[in-house]
Amino acid sequence: MKVVVAGISGNQGKSTLSAHMLVPRMNGAKLLVVESINQDSRDLVSASGMLRGEEFKKIYLEMVVNDDLVVDVGASNSEAFFEGLTSFNAGHDEVDLFIVPVVPGAKEQAESILTARMLAAMGVEKERIRVVFNRVKRDVSEEFPEIVYAAESTGEFIADPRCMVFENDIYADLADLKMSLKVACEKLVPNLKDIKDGLRRQASSPDEYYRLVKMLNVGKKAESTSRQLDEAFLVLCGGRGE
Repeated sequence: MKVVVAGISGNQGKSTLSAHMLVPRMNGAKLLVVESINQDSRDLVSASGMLRGEEFKKIYLEMVVNDDLVVDVGASNSEAFFEGLTSFNAGHDEVDLFIVPVVPGAKEQAESILTARMLAAMGVEKERIRVVFNRVKRDVSEEFPEIVYAAESTGEFIADPRCMVFENDIYADLADLKMSLKVACEKLVPNLKDIKDGLRRQASSPDEYYRLVKMLNVGKKAESTSRQLDEAFLVLCGGRGE
């Protein structure tokens, strides 16, 4: 499966979703980072490449030659990427899904709606444009009314309220630890006793102490977070990542 995660605004969680939700559930898909500023996701997935939005010919080639690919398009490169997409006749033909993350806030929702409608105007079918509700605190319908209404009224993209990722400080700690959620489940969860013992001994330096605090937080939340991402991915992709 080939997926593009994109949006014209920053701080929507594109890199977090790419690294933690998509790549691990897509046969270890290659991660292609289209960005010139934020490189957070490169620390989390080893087999990644990096290009700029204006290098669309190379990006398209990656789509052609890879069976499983996640293209994480940073906001700073989104304009060039979309220009490249329109410069090719049906330049979207190799993409199975365009994923548009959105976080609470009127401005953020308006920009995500614009991204989805831009894709629709390029000829991308409704079924291939899907919103992920990110950083949900309680209820999608209460926190994202604009984008839910736009999806229903325009019929140009899919915004299923079940496709949501809750607000969770585990992602910031994972980024600081330079660790993927998958690795956290494998390495930290089975070793919580050792992490707690280290904290009880009061680590030899403040840096080590705070590193262990982050490891404990991640270890205690990793499995439940992974299950929630499993549910969101199933709604998003309907099992197509298998």
